This record gives sequence, structure tokens and C-alpha cells, in this order.
Amino acid sequence: MSPKSLVLLPLAALLLAPLGAAAPPVTGTAPVLLTTPGQEGSVLLGVWKEGRWLNVPGSVPLVKADSAYRTQGLSGPSLSAVGGAPVSYDGPCPDYFEVTLAPKRVPTSSQLATRADLNARPRPVTVLPTQNPVYAEVVRAELRRRGLNNPAVQLRQVIRADLDGNGSDEIVIEATHFAERASGEPIPPVNAQVGDYSLLLLRWVAQGQVRTTVLGADVVLKSGTLDAPRNALRERLEGLADLNGDGRMELVTSESYYEGDTFDAFTWTPAGGPKKVLETGCGE
Repeated sequence: MSPKSLVLLPLAALLLAPLGAAAPPVTGTAPVLLTTPGQEGSVLLGVWKEGRWLNVPGSVPLVKADSAYRTQGLSGPSLSAVGGAPVSYDGPCPDYFEVTLAPKRVPTSSQLATRADLNARPRPVTVLPTQNPVYAEVVRAELRRRGLNNPAVQLRQVIRADLDGNGSDEIVIEATHFAERASGEPIPPVNAQVGDYSLLLLRWVAQGQVRTTVLGADVVLKSGTLDAPRNALRERLEGLADLNGDGRMELVTSESYYEGDTFDAFTWTPAGGPKKVLETGCGE
């Protein structure tokens, strides 16, 4: 299916497949780790244990050294790894923990690490081209709705996957523009300029209509001053994976700013929308 077909072709056909039934989640403990580009250590987001999501630091005692993991990015193969015990950052972030994975790898793209016996990728995840006028217009409309009348639309990621297994694909759109870094990797500036923004959107089909929900948004309509700078935020999709073995893929996202990051994991269903289940972060 082409990127445009989700929007432009008759949408009722996408609903003919029966709704995917959730599988029983795994028993025991299933840690969730994230390794961001250029980093050796993996951030502990939390764990799934016996029907519950547990945030840091309550999950730390449950994450054991020598546990086996599979690491997986939005593209590329999955790889085996063995993790150590969680270690706190201490200082400004005592509730922020990292786990060292072996063999040591420094990824160029974000990687999720899940329990080795989980089928964390039950359905394909496809990275689509960012030069897509349909999705550019979706971003433009959202920015105008938020008061940015003439935005410079820059799509950073477009990802397609059937998150809940109902036979209909969802689309995640990531768009970010910082005037200070209009080209290259968008790094959140200390003092954002009017027109800077970052959006993370989820598109899906419901009752024959394409719908959009916002997973994260920061739109700069008024810049700060030297005395009171207005930090920009970058919203980013870090990964998609079934983190607890129930057959539905969760979304792992980040919100970054100058000298700080927050990482979240969301469950999602067409009826219930996104629901944050894990959260951690560190920043000055």
C-alpha cells in the first residue's frame, strides 16, 4: 500500500479485516530499555510485571544482571544482547537508570531492548519517504490550528505499522523545524524563535474516516529573551515494539530540550487512544 493510499483510496476497505484479538501478556518480568543514537548505555524506562506497568525506580530491583535481550530499531535486524544491573545517574537524576548491554554497540539510530523471548515485532514496521505532500499538509493544518499561519514544514520521520493487529495500518508522522538548525539533525535551541515547532502525530482509520491524534507538540508563537530564554522542545518517535507480549505494539517517544530528555511509552487502541504507561527522564 502506498503512503497516499491510506488517505486517498476508499477507506472502508481497510476495515474489512476482523479486529485483532490481544494475546495474553507474558508472565514474569519484561524490562524495557532504550539506547539513543551515539550512546553506549541504555535507559531503563520500566518493566511489565504480572499485568502491571512499573515505572522507575520501583522496577529497578526487578531488572537482573545477565538478563537476555533483543534489540530492535525502526529499521534493520534485531540483535541479541545481555544486560547488566541498572545503575543510577545520581547527582541531578537519582531516579534515572542505565543498563549496560553486551556486546557493546553505539547505535546510529534508536534501539529498543526487550526481553529476548518476546516477539516484539509481530508485524512489519515500514519507514516511508518524508517527501510526501499528503502528510506535509496534515502537519501544516495542525500547525495552523495551533496559530502558526505560515509554517516551514519539515517532515523528519514517517512510519507505517499495524499497531493493534486489526489489519489496518497506522501512520506516525514526526515533523520538526528549528530556524537555528534548518538543515541537518534538529537540535533543540536554548532560545527558540517564532515559527520553531516539533510535532508527533498518529493517524489511523475509524469508521471509514482518517483521524489524527497528537502524541507530542511544541509550537513557538512567542520567543523568549536573553534573561528568560524560551527552550525549544523536540518530539520524536524512538521505537515501536510489543513490550509485554500481548500482540499490540507500544510507541516509545522522547521529548528533548537543551540538556534534558524525557522518554515515554504509550499503549494505543482505536477506541481508547494513546495512554502513557512508562516515563523517565533526566535534565538540568
